[in-house]
Amino acid sequence: MLSNREPYPIIDYLGRPIKLSLFVTYRLRIKNGYILALRRNQHQQVIPNLMAKNAS
Repeated sequence: MLSNREPYPIIDYLGRPIKLSLFVTYRLRIKNGYILALRRNQHQQVIPNLMAKNAS
């Protein structure tokens, strides 16, 4: 389980980890154990529950 000391992973709309870029506007949403970063033309697709993967 994630603690306050570990940052939430930031993932794109396909569920891949990303690094945020400068001068790009993102819509950030906190989901099940991660931060979803969407650009203007992106929509959320099926993304696994990362908390369930880390719990085992």
